[in-house]
Amino acid sequence: MDRLLNRRSLLEYSLTGIATLAMPAGLLAQSDAFRKLSNRITLLNNSGVNQLALDAGDGIVLVDSGPEASSALLLNTLDSLDQGPVHTVFNTHWHPEQVGGNAMLKDQGARIIAHQKTLQHLSTRYYLPHENRYHEPMTEASWPTDIFHDQGELNTAGETIDYGWLIQPHTDADIYVYFQEGNVLAAGDAVSPLRDPELDWYGGGWLGGRVNSLDMLVTMTNAETRIVPAFGPVMSHADLIKERDLMQEVYNRVLDLVREGCSAGCMLQEGALDGLSRTWQDPDRFLYAAYKGMWAHHYNLAPNIL
Repeated sequence: MDRLLNRRSLLEYSLTGIATLAMPAGLLAQSDAFRKLSNRITLLNNSGVNQLALDAGDGIVLVDSGPEASSALLLNTLDSLDQGPVHTVFNTHWHPEQVGGNAMLKDQGARIIAHQKTLQHLSTRYYLPHENRYHEPMTEASWPTDIFHDQGELNTAGETIDYGWLIQPHTDADIYVYFQEGNVLAAGDAVSPLRDPELDWYGGGWLGGRVNSLDMLVTMTNAETRIVPAFGPVMSHADLIKERDLMQEVYNRVLDLVREGCSAGCMLQEGALDGLSRTWQDPDRFLYAAYKGMWAHHYNLAPNIL
């Protein structure tokens, strides 16, 4: 059955139409829209968001559905691959850049696999105190069809895909998607080689969870693994270890400062980010999120701090 959208349907799902694509920094593009990571795995760059497409023989397995406004652009890129319709989508978490194309692809027959907390966030109205507003749920058409809690495995056309929960590196619903034969790991926003690491503290992310998740990703990969973040260049195993070590150092510093009574506002002056191997575009915002997330997990601070 042909599930590809016709031109009229494309317009229904696109707010911006066709835009120019740019590859992440450090990547040698094979076209403006995609780069082959293996014979069957293609890296897509959809309006700055990294997505992975596996040629499964009978269609495509896609990691993240991308921003809603870029849905038409995504379909044009997939059409150029000539690998058939998307039949399976993984959402690496519930932020709009990862789930915006869900409704479009689901309407075309795709199943959507995500952590159960992704479903909770997409289907529930909740208050965001730091923004003084309510987050409205997405329509049911965007909700995942297949949810899990811990981990799972998908076998398709000779490729084994392992997927599992990363406990709070960025949100409370982050997952990894690892293509065993291709040795490619989609890590979502649990890694951040280019942008400031984002800790969605109200959505469950925190520094301790990020360090623990990076430890887990380092353990499951090897020197030949290509690690694909949600944004930015493809990472090597060595890059991943460097980011893990960096975030461990930041965690240690923030933990010590909180234990000493330092507020979010004083951390920058106290040198929390001094002398590190990277700089931050917005260090105050990062440290505020780190502080809030640390206190949300106050039982990790010390036995005598409540």
